[in-house]
Amino acid sequence: MLVLFVLTAGLSMSIRSVDTASSHTADVRRELPESVGDWKGERIYYCQSELCMRSFSESELAGSHTCPECGGRLDQVSLGERNILPPDTIISRRLYQNQKNENVTVTVVISGSERRSIHRPQQCLPAQGYAIERSSVLAIPMVNHLPLQVMLIRAQKRSATMFMVYWFAGGGHETQDHFKRMFYIAWDNLFHNVRPRWAYVSLQTVSNTGDSVAEKRLAKFVRELYPLLKPEVPLHQQASLPE
Repeated sequence: MLVLFVLTAGLSMSIRSVDTASSHTADVRRELPESVGDWKGERIYYCQSELCMRSFSESELAGSHTCPECGGRLDQVSLGERNILPPDTIISRRLYQNQKNENVTVTVVISGSERRSIHRPQQCLPAQGYAIERSSVLAIPMVNHLPLQVMLIRAQKRSATMFMVYWFAGGGHETQDHFKRMFYIAWDNLFHNVRPRWAYVSLQTVSNTGDSVAEKRLAKFVRELYPLLKPEVPLHQQASLPE
């Protein structure tokens, strides 16, 4: 890991004087599907008033375009995200529910021209009141694909236990490791003269029925969601750094 960090830092410094070509496409679709298997999804809207900042699902709004609590303007991006992230960041989010009333929230963040569009959830979860209890790499078996490596997080907020999995995708690369993602960014800049848009995909569910139940739920959801995230037009596959 230390060697990877040093190489990433060195390559990042090397590309400051290189005029790279930015890609306007990403390895992940900009819009999430309306359904995933037997899970039905709906958009989430956020009140843009600093005094309210409530969130609502489409069904809760019943067609209304203003906040039912304060009458404020609604947007699919929260006010906090809007204030922090660069304006060309793309965010897509849906709340999925199955017939057992189990919920999975999926968020896709696609970076813009600035790297700060994407950051690790370990940086923002504590600010949201979550105490991260553990994190580990989870290999999810896929159909017609190598196992997908994702990061699994277990976090606590008051009496609720939240489980999250996430990974990054960009320039033909996939990884759950933030430092490896930074290395790929530097590698593509320096050796391919391109700056692909990266995507951050995360899934969250709340469960108090045991870790294995939540992990199996998320793993099954990822297997069904993954092929639906692929763009209609395949990207030109960049030459990846050998493992």
